[in-house]
Amino acid sequence: MNRVVVTLVGKDHIGIIATVCNYFAENSINILDIKQTTVQEYINMMMIVDLEKCTKQFSEIVCGLEDVGKKVGCIIRVQHEEIFDMMHRI
Repeated sequence: MNRVVVTLVGKDHIGIIATVCNYFAENSINILDIKQTTVQEYINMMMIVDLEKCTKQFSEIVCGLEDVGKKVGCIIRVQHEEIFDMMHRI
């Protein structure tokens, strides 16, 4: 399994999740876990996804999701799960 952490932050509006999920589906990326919080008009979403069946390179996925973020007016970041875990150790 090739797990990565995807975070999304921005102003909430209709279609954000649909656009991100369509990108995942088009690239054979499986969502393993998802958590979303909306505070007033702002959305904060964190997803654990599996890239095992995706044929694109990690760098292509990073750029692709950054482009999706621009399209929906949000910031999307992608990190390998191991790096995310190391950064958030106490």
